Amino acid sequence: MKTLLSVIALLLCNAVGAEQLSLRIMPLGDSITQGYTDSYRSELWALLRESGWNVDFVGSMNRAYGSEVGDHDRDHEGHWGWRADEVLERIEEWAKQAKPDVVLVHLGTNDIGSGETVAQTMDEIEQIINQLRMVNPRVHVLLAEIIPVDHPAMVERIQQYNLGLVELAGRLDSATSRILPVDQFNGFDAAQDTYDGIHPNSRGNRKMADRWLAALETLRADTGSDW
Repeated sequence: MKTLLSVIALLLCNAVGAEQLSLRIMPLGDSITQGYTDSYRSELWALLRESGWNVDFVGSMNRAYGSEVGDHDRDHEGHWGWRADEVLERIEEWAKQAKPDVVLVHLGTNDIGSGETVAQTMDEIEQIINQLRMVNPRVHVLLAEIIPVDHPAMVERIQQYNLGLVELAGRLDSATSRILPVDQFNGFDAAQDTYDGIHPNSRGNRKMADRWLAALETLRADTGSDW
């Protein structure tokens, strides 16, 4: 009987350990993260599982704006129509609840579209990162250079914004809390990879997922982690 109980206890401990080793990923952003019926999240989940990653998507949201499709972990922190300042107001609360190890940030499209200055939005992104670090000093942030839209004047501002994000990532990056830029802009064709000039279609979602996966692989190699 003791032997049987010992085996059961060991199996339970192993199960708990496996759960604890899951990489907690928070997809954070606006409608491009939330999606209407699908988003890059479903594509990324499939790619991660196929690649043998042990992951848990986290966040207070668990659906797309419409009826979400696909068999995947649906937890996220994507909010349709939100700007960076609105996310900033809630990020500490969300981070405390979800306890992410890695945050995938794609924010700024609504800020640029509503006429906020690049400098103002950049400052809000920096504050979001600071709040995440206050909750977890070892959090890693993958910071997207956001995708283009099918509007030439707005694309110019997006390019300025993205250059600022790369500089911000380099300034805030540290050995214990990596802040890595992820190029979601180059190679993304807003006329072909979105269904309305802004939101990715299935092809666009796959492109985004591929870039996130490559960045996560880089993060894993840089940190020597075994996720």
